[in-house]
Amino acid sequence: MSMLTITSLTIRQFARSKSIFVLIGICLLSALFALIPQLVPDEPSLRDLRTIFGESIYLDFFAATLLPLATLVLATAALGDEIEDRTLQYLALKPIGRFRIVFQKFLAILIVAIPIVWAGIALTWAIASFGHYDGMRDLLLPALLSSLVAILGFGSLFLLLSLVIQRALIVGVFYVFIWESALTRYLPGIRSISIRHYTQSLFVRLVDDRRFAIPQVSAESTVIVTTIGIVVISLLLATWRLRRMSLE
Repeated sequence: MSMLTITSLTIRQFARSKSIFVLIGICLLSALFALIPQLVPDEPSLRDLRTIFGESIYLDFFAATLLPLATLVLATAALGDEIEDRTLQYLALKPIGRFRIVFQKFLAILIVAIPIVWAGIALTWAIASFGHYDGMRDLLLPALLSSLVAILGFGSLFLLLSLVIQRALIVGVFYVFIWESALTRYLPGIRSISIRHYTQSLFVRLVDDRRFAIPQVSAESTVIVTTIGIVVISLLLATWRLRRMSLE
């Protein structure tokens, strides 16, 4: 078996399933919201457009809800579909280390999710910035880079969740709406363990605009170290769980 066989097979698995279409649909949803200000009779000012894209669409909607859900659908399917179809046991019979299986599944999630998410962000930015591209240019790169925090963090966490809980997709939806979207807004103490918070923090740090602010914004170094820690711990726990699972 070649080095990235599992990754390529997983990408084909995504292409044959509904997961990739759900991912595309979720990522395009923000573009529909970006159309609304462009359809009103009065042309919005540059200040209004920056607030609409940076705060209303990206920070409050895309990073807080759409991005976690999009990653959830893909990450839970990477190993979850194998378990449901009872094909994981055949993969485990191959002379392949458990960590290699987990890592290549995670790599497939990144390869599929990143370009689709980035395309959705870029399209949303292009629609929201119509007629004011120069004044909106500084918001695009921070949105793209900060979205990586969510893809990496949620991708590894939900991959682990699919090995621990049978109904990982349903549990993941509750996690996104209750923990990431609701509790972190009103309970400051748990923001330090919220992937959503670190995603938003990186965007705020990278954008040189004081109008974009969130409570207790984290430093860039903290965001990077924490994201790496979440990925490493999640993949190691997923490897441990896969070794202990009964695949009969």
